[in-house]
Amino acid sequence: MKKVFVALAVLSIILSAGVLEHMYIDRTFDQLDQMLYAIEEQLHAESDQALSLTKELSLWWEQKRKHIELFTFSPDIRAFSVALAEQEGSLECGDFNNAMSKCQSLISMSKNIHQILDFNLEDVI
Repeated sequence: MKKVFVALAVLSIILSAGVLEHMYIDRTFDQLDQMLYAIEEQLHAESDQALSLTKELSLWWEQKRKHIELFTFSPDIRAFSVALAEQEGSLECGDFNNAMSKCQSLISMSKNIHQILDFNLEDVI
């Protein structure tokens, strides 16, 4: 009987950790998408604020990336950082067209990474 209680306790810890991870990933990528769409709006207006928003996002992402990589690894997470740096470089050169292209790539990458890291029934089956 003692083994059953221990097994149930371990199972509840595992399930709780999974739920918390799922909530953290969802919250992080919701914030990321909001920031990317704000940058996209500034790029459409060819505003100088796009560069400051991109730098803000870059600093924010590096902190989040460290936390995400504690419990999962995906090469796409590192590739996202590279694409973000490319967008920042384009903006520093004043190339809004290339920056817009990078922004669209970042939005697509964000959706893909979120889907990879999120719990999907397809992954279980």
